[in-house]
Amino acid sequence: MMLARQKHVLRMFANPKAHAAEAATQCLGIALAGLLSWHVALGVLVVPALLLVHHWSLRETVKVEEAFDPETRLWSEKAWMVQAQQKLHDARGHVALLMIDPDEPDQEHLIMRAIESGLGPSDLLGRYGTRQIVVLIPVGRPEAGPFMSAGFRADLAAAGVHAALGCATTADSELEALLIEAMSDLMGRRTEAGVNRNW
Repeated sequence: MMLARQKHVLRMFANPKAHAAEAATQCLGIALAGLLSWHVALGVLVVPALLLVHHWSLRETVKVEEAFDPETRLWSEKAWMVQAQQKLHDARGHVALLMIDPDEPDQEHLIMRAIESGLGPSDLLGRYGTRQIVVLIPVGRPEAGPFMSAGFRADLAAAGVHAALGCATTADSELEALLIEAMSDLMGRRTEAGVNRNW
C-alpha cells in the first residue's frame, strides 16, 4: 500500500542525526570488538564512548518517534505543520488543503484506506486537532482543489465512512489562513447537512 511505503520512507529519512548516531554506534562496537581481541585494557577505554553514543542514538530515535502520531503513524500535528509551511513556501503553484473530520471515533484507518488511491507521493498527510486528518496537495489551478475534494468525498462515501471534508486552495504561503478556510468549509458543510458529531 502506498501509505505503508510512504511511512517506511519517512521513518528512514526523517532524522539524519539518528542515522549518524546509529552508524557511530556500530563503528564503535566494531572498534571495541577489535580492541578487546588485541588488548583488554584498551577495549575498556572505548566503553564510555560507546555508551554516550548509544544514549545519543536513543534520544534521536525518540525525536523521530514523536514526529509521528502513535495511533495512525501519520505525521503529528506539529511535524505536519512544519513541513506544510515549508511546502507552501516552496510551492510554485496552488496547493489544496483537505481537512477530514469523522462523524464517529476510531475511523482514522478507514479514512486512510478510503482516500489512498487518490493520493500522490508528494501529498503530505498528518493529524490535526483531536481527530482530524489533513492533506496538503499541490494542484495546478485553484479549481482543482474543490474537484479533488469531491472525489475524496465520493471515496469516503463508497467506503461507508461518515465524515465531513473541508477544502481550501491558495497560492500564498499562509498556512494558518488555509487551515481556517478549510475548517470553515468543513463546518459549513456540516451545518448544511444538519450533522453533528456524536462523540
